[in-house]
Amino acid sequence: MYHLSCSKKDVAQRALVCGDPGRATKIAGYLEGTKLVNSHRGLLTYTGTYNGERVTVSTTGMGAPSAAIVLEELAMLGAKAVIRVGTTGGIRKEVLLGDIIVPTEAIPLDGATKAYMREGGVPKADVDIVDAIRKRLEREGLRHHVGPVCTSDTFYLEEEKDAKKWSSKGVLSFEMECSVIFAIGSLRGYRAGAVLAVTGRIYGKGDRVLDDRTTARSMEDSIVSALDVISAIGIQER
Repeated sequence: MYHLSCSKKDVAQRALVCGDPGRATKIAGYLEGTKLVNSHRGLLTYTGTYNGERVTVSTTGMGAPSAAIVLEELAMLGAKAVIRVGTTGGIRKEVLLGDIIVPTEAIPLDGATKAYMREGGVPKADVDIVDAIRKRLEREGLRHHVGPVCTSDTFYLEEEKDAKKWSSKGVLSFEMECSVIFAIGSLRGYRAGAVLAVTGRIYGKGDRVLDDRTTARSMEDSIVSALDVISAIGIQER
């Protein structure tokens, strides 16, 4: 691959992806027999086993265009189920710092997804992955929300008026990669989902100060939930 400089034998059918290379390394620490299979362009990619299943963890970088490149290449390398483990900014009053969001769909405000979906539409997460993550969070008694998110190209541009507009439509949060991950999944034949830790809020005064203690705990919970689900989900040829 041009960006993921590895081969099919290096990549598992089950994959977790995240924007932050440091988070990829952290997730890789949960795997057994972990091997770094790519470091080209800083897109750290590891493969190991979890609960007896081979799992790959790959960095996507920030934003939908970079994520699109990585997911296209993971699909070419044989990925059949992908879960994004990331962060998000809540836009509804009931979405608090440290909560976990499980997106059912990702409204594309980004350019990359619109390039893939020229006929329009909203990319959706795999229903079985959504349900499995939800059930896992419920079993653990973890505070979470299930519903739509918006995928945006910008981090600092969203304002209170944007939050009010989309929260009134039932959207839970803003993030930067889900829509293109879901869209490419429907085109290339992998099952896609996401589990997102709320690390900021865009509501009222637009609180963007991160509470490291609260959000670090929710990120740990998100990682373990994603690993439990990706290692158990059925792989379907499509």
